[in-house]
Amino acid sequence: MKILSLSIELSSLALEASQQSLVPDELLRLAQQRLNEKESQLGRFLNCKCTETRQLSQDLGLASYELCYEKKSLHFQFAYFQPRGAWELQGFRWAA
Repeated sequence: MKILSLSIELSSLALEASQQSLVPDELLRLAQQRLNEKESQLGRFLNCKCTETRQLSQDLGLASYELCYEKKSLHFQFAYFQPRGAWELQGFRWAA
């Protein structure tokens, strides 16, 4: 049950991100701001680190990040592409 409110928050963030052109750094910053309200579940924010980047083609890439909190780590994977000269977020998923 504790994961449900976290899931709802991150799902709404995914929906919001799909409507805007956000790069992974902007989305991670937005996620961290929203998750600061969940300190009782997650604990204090410790750090954010990139765990993997892969260039699948000239205009398509993947990046994985880990947001570390005292009680839990959240893993994010981003797919991004460059359709018109600027990188755009194609989608992302997360796991606790």
